[in-house]
Amino acid sequence: MSNLKIRFIDSNVFVYLLLKDPRYGKTSLQIFERIERGEEKGLTSTLVLSQVFAHLIRRGKGEVIEKLYEYLNEVPIDIIDTRYEDFKKALELRKEKKLAWEMWDDLVIVSQMMRTKVKEIYSNDKDFDKMPGVKRIFM
Repeated sequence: MSNLKIRFIDSNVFVYLLLKDPRYGKTSLQIFERIERGEEKGLTSTLVLSQVFAHLIRRGKGEVIEKLYEYLNEVPIDIIDTRYEDFKKALELRKEKKLAWEMWDDLVIVSQMMRTKVKEIYSNDKDFDKMPGVKRIFM
C-alpha cells in the first residue's frame, strides 16, 4: 500500500491550468507537476469534471475537454463517481452547519471527501475553510 498523500482536486485548479490563468495558473501547474512526479496522488470526482467541462464550454474552450480527458488517463488522479448518497450527506451537512444553498456543490465535494476519507483539498475556494475536518491547500 502506498504512503502517498492523497488530495482532492477542486474544479478551479483544473480551470486555472487549462485557461492559463495569469494569477493562479502557475500554482495550479505546480500542483499537477507534483502529482505527475509521483510525490502525491490526486483525487477528483465526476461532479468536479462536469463543472470544469461546463466552464470550458461557457468560455468557448470546449476543444480543451478532449485534451483534459487524455491527460486524466495518463496521470495518477483517481476519479470517483458522484453518488446519490453524496447528495444525501450534503443535505445533512448544509442543515447541520446552516450553510447557504450556494455552497451546494462544495457540500457534495466535502461529502465525497468524507466518503473516501480524504481530508485535504487543492482549491482556491475559501468556502472550504468553513468545513470542519477539511484542510484547503492552495500555495
